[in-house]
Amino acid sequence: MSVCIKEIHYCLAPGELTNEELEQVFDAKQLRSITKMAGIRTRRVVNSGITASDMAVVAAKRLFAAGHTAASEIDLLVFATQTPDFQIPATACDVHGRLGLKQECGAFDINLGCSAFPYSLAVVSSMLEAGLAKTALLCNADAVSTVLNPKDRALTPLHGDGASVCVLTKVEGKDGGFDGFLMGTDGSNSQQIVMPASGARLPRSEATQVEHADESGSLRTQEQLCMNGPAVFHFSMDKIPSAIKSYLAEQQLTVGELDLVLLHQANKTMVDLIYRALEVPKEKRFYFMEDVGNLAGASTPVLLAEAWRSGRLQPGQRVLMASFGNGLSWGVTSLVWPGNLPPANDTSVEYDAALAEMSRD
Repeated sequence: MSVCIKEIHYCLAPGELTNEELEQVFDAKQLRSITKMAGIRTRRVVNSGITASDMAVVAAKRLFAAGHTAASEIDLLVFATQTPDFQIPATACDVHGRLGLKQECGAFDINLGCSAFPYSLAVVSSMLEAGLAKTALLCNADAVSTVLNPKDRALTPLHGDGASVCVLTKVEGKDGGFDGFLMGTDGSNSQQIVMPASGARLPRSEATQVEHADESGSLRTQEQLCMNGPAVFHFSMDKIPSAIKSYLAEQQLTVGELDLVLLHQANKTMVDLIYRALEVPKEKRFYFMEDVGNLAGASTPVLLAEAWRSGRLQPGQRVLMASFGNGLSWGVTSLVWPGNLPPANDTSVEYDAALAEMSRD
């Protein structure tokens, strides 16, 4: 018996933030340098009032409508996000109600950012293997644009919003099962990506709403996301190639045995440097950030879904995924893509407000 992905789909935020629009906020020369480094020309961002859960619900509704998995089959719902609808209750519980899932279904959140996909896959797989559920719906969604200052030069030009949903179930044999998982954390650098006034440590007040400029000239309040870019870049280059090499050694695999290597779409320069450090051939690389941006916790699963949707990933191919980000944390997993997944290229990935609203009834 093994746990495998039965279906996967995604939804992008409805709005767009172009480089031309950003030139109205930032110095044009500096912006060109940032966007060239990032490999991003447009970001998909939510409009006012749209949340991470709205995008996930739209994607899940479309997945159920395809007819390969019924909502009544789901007996575990996990929602991984760093931009929840509420602090209380768990967003998973609200999504459970909006999707009309049965009461005999566990639902909980995982609070993690860009590294969330391997972590959440490991959690869901373990619960299915333990017999605690039979069919799980895993949602990875973030609306990071809602917690950014529009004048933050380090983050606003990079991030977009989106959601992925995938159904996982236990099947006979090893077809489609995960090879393994590797997870790591450097908690000594937990404050390198942080929203200072977002919990009990620093309660929100008038003082936390005051904008401050950092050394680079970026503006933000203590209630908005802050990133130490140089520290995060150093972490990514120091930890991620070695973590992937360790994972491959543990699984007795080589880069040559992989058909596709998917990396969290932080920015193209960083992704390319990691590819080079691992000596991944160009034909085994895949990108999906130029027209959507860095989708945070949704980045890697959306990348996987798009690889399948576009035909870049084929049944029987072994794909490795590595995600990394706030925490600071990282995760790696791989699997042979199953041969019985339904096609995904005939389903829209655009946000549907009517579908999101209907789900609240």
